Amino acid sequence: MEMGSRVKAGKIKPEGKIYTCPSCAYNDGFHVSFKVEDNTRKADIYLICPNCHSRFRIGWQADLPKV
Repeated sequence: MEMGSRVKAGKIKPEGKIYTCPSCAYNDGFHVSFKVEDNTRKADIYLICPNCHSRFRIGWQADLPKV
């Protein structure tokens, strides 16, 4: 399970325009969520479909600033 969902996050290839959900064909983009690994300055980026709520990983990471 990924990020509170009962369904494992799918994967999307990072190519072309990334705004259409492969699960339901919704084509107005995604919400973005972050999963921060313990004791790191990195966060995995997840895309969440606003229509069907499917979650996808694309292989992107964010570097977090020190606070």
